[in-house]
Amino acid sequence: MLKIGLIGKPNAGKSTLFSAITSIDVDIANYPFTTIKPNVGVSFIKDKCPEDEINEKCNPREGKCINGIRYIPVEIIDVPGLIEGASEGKGMGNEFLDNIRDADIIINLFDASGLTDKEGNASENKHNPVEDLTFVNNEILKWIHSKISKDWTKFARKEDNSSERMELKMLKKAATFGLNEKDMFLIISKEKFPDKLINWSDETINNFCSSIIKYVKPIFNVGNKSDLINSEDKKNIENTIGKTYFISAEYELIIEKAYKNGYITSDTMDFEYKEKSGPEQKKILNEIKNKFINGEIMGFYDVLTGIIKSLGYIVVYPVLDEAKWTDKAGNVLPDALLLKDGDNALDLAYKIHTDIGENFIRAINGRTKRVIGKDYKLLNNDVIKIISNSR
Repeated sequence: MLKIGLIGKPNAGKSTLFSAITSIDVDIANYPFTTIKPNVGVSFIKDKCPEDEINEKCNPREGKCINGIRYIPVEIIDVPGLIEGASEGKGMGNEFLDNIRDADIIINLFDASGLTDKEGNASENKHNPVEDLTFVNNEILKWIHSKISKDWTKFARKEDNSSERMELKMLKKAATFGLNEKDMFLIISKEKFPDKLINWSDETINNFCSSIIKYVKPIFNVGNKSDLINSEDKKNIENTIGKTYFISAEYELIIEKAYKNGYITSDTMDFEYKEKSGPEQKKILNEIKNKFINGEIMGFYDVLTGIIKSLGYIVVYPVLDEAKWTDKAGNVLPDALLLKDGDNALDLAYKIHTDIGENFIRAINGRTKRVIGKDYKLLNNDVIKIISNSR
């Protein structure tokens, strides 16, 4: 399952958002360090389900499918709030940062309203929210740098005597962040680094660390409390830092609780009211719904989907029966897996299970019913049967 790290300063609204998008109740309070240990839950991205192509209702093993839209699960890690100097051990320091080692994507949630101070306390005096973004991104970079640069001279001298490729040498340093050989090849091929590690300066190491964020562990900026700012404020933020997604965790939580308590039919913005809803509930929910419909703020499912799609992820459906698109129990399209654009049938086999990948024979395209080899490049919404010698 794809892992999303949710980071930010204390009181940015991470606990509120986490509770809304995972339906897990966590401590929520208007003071720093409400979260002192990481919360882990499941949220979803959305994609059109191919069920209508065979006129059968799908049976998701995980996630759900509503009106032909598949909700594909992703893991959310709510990391306790970062304070300045966390990379040097201040506050809970590296304990916070270590929680995102395995994250594939990092979301930097910040208070777009600027109504929290440097320490994360609520404040009536507005400050520039871009400062929060810069500080968090710098802490992440410094944390990665501290791990990569540790005992560098000793490491460089030893590896310079080795005949291994550069990506394998640097993997010994970068594997601690969940990187693999494929990731290292991408970084080395995209950037230029000295052939001899002993010639890497501190600036070179820093550039390498920046490349990890750029190519492998991308950070996306998501502005919370956006219901408290106007379009001009949003424009100013984007002009300074680039692409930003604007949400309201509080609104997300209200919608989630209304759905959970039986006031509306869905936790998405196309909800309808149930009989239980009275005028007061409808008034509040209508105001929220209109802000989403008018594009003033985005729903987090849509934000997450946009982020993951922008990185080239695709959805693939592995099946056992290529004719009926079912598993051995007869469930239609039971699994929806996220893979990267460029992945092939063999990558899918390994994604299902290592034994299936190692014993791969061939695959069958569920739409064309044609046999395909391990090098077949997967497409979004492909339905694939893997044939393997594994038991």
